[in-house]
Amino acid sequence: MLLRLAKIRLLLQNSYIVDFLYIYGIMKMTLLTLALLLAAFPIWGNDREKDSLTFVNAEWSITKLEGGATAMSAQMEIFESVQNISIIKYPARRFRTAFVHSPGEMAGKTSEIAQREEASMAMNGSYFNMKQLTPCTYFRIADQVLGETSASESFRVNGVVGIRNRRGHRVKITSCQPSDYNEITERWHSVLAAGPVLVEDKEIIVPEITKTDENGNGADAFYDKRHPRSAMGYDKKGNIYLIVTDGRHPGDAEGTSIYETALICSFLNLEDAINLDGGGSSTLWRSEEGVLNHPSDNRKFDAQGERKVPNIIGVFR
Repeated sequence: MLLRLAKIRLLLQNSYIVDFLYIYGIMKMTLLTLALLLAAFPIWGNDREKDSLTFVNAEWSITKLEGGATAMSAQMEIFESVQNISIIKYPARRFRTAFVHSPGEMAGKTSEIAQREEASMAMNGSYFNMKQLTPCTYFRIADQVLGETSASESFRVNGVVGIRNRRGHRVKITSCQPSDYNEITERWHSVLAAGPVLVEDKEIIVPEITKTDENGNGADAFYDKRHPRSAMGYDKKGNIYLIVTDGRHPGDAEGTSIYETALICSFLNLEDAINLDGGGSSTLWRSEEGVLNHPSDNRKFDAQGERKVPNIIGVFR
């Protein structure tokens, strides 16, 4: 079977897995080649090895963007479910990454805020109060604190996305409890708390299954059930990834659990990655094409179901 790797290399050209595939992609897969390939993946069970191969070999629709950025999307069967995944990858040094605060009456769809701010690309931000349309996690831009992490968010908010300089070229994701915000992020220009942290130092750090009580009865709806998800991460070369998995569309996009979202980040060979707000908020956008995924708030498998949000992650040239 011929591998469609020239396209995949556009997104993951610095991954040692894909480098291997690029070299051997024009050859028919032999048993020896397959054995070498699987040796390059983290050690999972057979199901995860199969899922990782399916992910790499999916029929990705790929668009090369300005500044070395890439947009790609694919529908595939992984995790014993149908998944629709959209990704934007861009080199941090060639773009300015910034948080955009737009609360209350100024709140809007990710696409609306991004267009208003003249962003090149954008994704929804972190959790918020849906009635007031204000942040419910720690949020700071320069010296102005715009939100604090509420006690009700403690079950999932255990990390931050930080923009470490005013130019927006240095992005950091790290585990961080509310008591440590000042110490860890004091010298960072902007900070947005979110979570859970999915991958840290290339290791998945979320459990595969999370139980709701001490007796192990029931599964946690946020962690274990499948929902639309948004995640952000970066690889060892400093390329930033904005990732959305669609959900709540049976047969077209089932959505992912938190652990499955972390697996996708691991398939992308990310160094660090964090979960952001999901559900109807999950939106990936770029200026030339508009919304790239299928937001779920209108319960239709189209690009029209965006939810109003009070903050976004904007990417600017």
